[in-house]
Amino acid sequence: MDSSHHRHLDQSTARGGLPDAVSPTAPSFSRPLSQNELSYFLPSRAYGLNDMFMLLTFRAPPALVSPVRVRLAWAIMRLRHTLLAYTPPASARHAFKEASDTLRIYDDRTGPELVDAFIDPDAPRTLSSEHIARVDIALHGQVSPGLEEYQMMVMMVHAVNDGVAVHRHGNMILELLGGSATRGGRPRTDVELVHLLDVEWRMRWGRLRVGQEVIVSATEDRLPSPASKLQELAYKVDYQGLERRAIGGHVFPRVASRATKHVLVRVNFSVPETATLLATCTSQGVTIPNVMFALCNLAWIRTAENHPEFAAPKTLPMMMYTALSLRRYLPPAAPLSSYMSLALAYCNVVLPAFLPTSADPGATFWLRARLAQAQVCRVTHSPLFFGRSQVMSAVRSRRAKAFAKQDDEADGLLPKSANAFQRPHAPAPQQALASPPPAALIGVSCLGDVDEINRTTRYPDIQVVDAIGHVRKAKGGILLISSSINKRFSVVLGWDKPAFAPGVVEEFWGHFVAGAYEFLLDRASRMSAKL
Repeated sequence: MDSSHHRHLDQSTARGGLPDAVSPTAPSFSRPLSQNELSYFLPSRAYGLNDMFMLLTFRAPPALVSPVRVRLAWAIMRLRHTLLAYTPPASARHAFKEASDTLRIYDDRTGPELVDAFIDPDAPRTLSSEHIARVDIALHGQVSPGLEEYQMMVMMVHAVNDGVAVHRHGNMILELLGGSATRGGRPRTDVELVHLLDVEWRMRWGRLRVGQEVIVSATEDRLPSPASKLQELAYKVDYQGLERRAIGGHVFPRVASRATKHVLVRVNFSVPETATLLATCTSQGVTIPNVMFALCNLAWIRTAENHPEFAAPKTLPMMMYTALSLRRYLPPAAPLSSYMSLALAYCNVVLPAFLPTSADPGATFWLRARLAQAQVCRVTHSPLFFGRSQVMSAVRSRRAKAFAKQDDEADGLLPKSANAFQRPHAPAPQQALASPPPAALIGVSCLGDVDEINRTTRYPDIQVVDAIGHVRKAKGGILLISSSINKRFSVVLGWDKPAFAPGVVEEFWGHFVAGAYEFLLDRASRMSAKL
């Protein structure tokens, strides 16, 4: 059921409540993309690399989730967060209309079907440079009298946001649908939502916004900058030292394939199991994100032991990459501004690729978790942390520009460079030996506790059931994401199945899940089902 089927209801509601007040001007605002934003935007142009989604399952009285209410809530969100991308609306009605262009409600598709269409590299990209965010809702039907289940898909390009903020957006939409205008009051009526949309528009666009921050500043602009050229040089030298220590000699074996199929698998832990996981980690002085690296480490070692044909040298460590949130370091957003921005730094975790023959596997596992913890802490607690983040963003941006130039030349958008067809010279043998490989086995992302984001007390008539998020990866991509919601911990692994040797990633996943039950829950594993 497309939201256009309810156009008569939406337009009549708009006519009855949305004033025709029009801004006296047609303003235009812009700012350059930051280095980090550019590093995500340029690779996304072709087929949506790293486009993010969050699928939120919830139950609510159908009157709270009518098409008009959903469109009003999405219109309000787009007003509050200008990076959701729209032309500055000339009126509240215009804002309502614009929101409708990036929203659909289905009664003939499921949430997993929406996910499959979004992440499939061969499918048309759902988002674009014109529509960098959208919401789709799948209706599941009645759960009990007066209560229906919905799956809301919130989608955004990674260049303007990160996983934590996407979950926060989902929560804010539920607050608008089921929240009250007064503490402890009933949910807002349709008329009250219309009034709120008009108030939000008048605050932001009812008059000229001279000297105000219309587009939220990039994260890099809100972090401390180098105090001098000497300090800037010190940051660069420090970063080069980090790069030299980023050694990894292990990758999943790939196979040549024209086909692509992005697969997601998930393991869910019960509430009691999650409590045990947390207690066990606390007793060992580590956190769940720390043990994610240790689980990947042991899962790969056990997988490689079963495949002597793999190029998995024990003399070289295995490396994983991860993102670190900068959000808690940012100053509060200015009035009429937004918390929404790409607020990420990055680091590598390097662990040994062998198991000591005489050591207890459990002792080795917890040692690896502490090693991962120490490496991440050294990065985040360093006085050079912000400087490293700035340098890494610049490096990522330069790489993205180089690849984007190649793509544009191949597509005929730019004239080919004079050396476009020249092969790079192979390094001399001694140079290759002097530079250990910087290959990463897998990306690991830990979103944390979504319950700390969801303010469910603000919408008591809506029940949050589940939430899962991932990204649209490139061909051959692989990424593991963990989070917890409703006091239940879960891990999702996504990869491009045809690009990997048959059964290898599945075997790795089996060892990962088995390791979680072995080391964290002290019992045999139970395999997860496909999402």
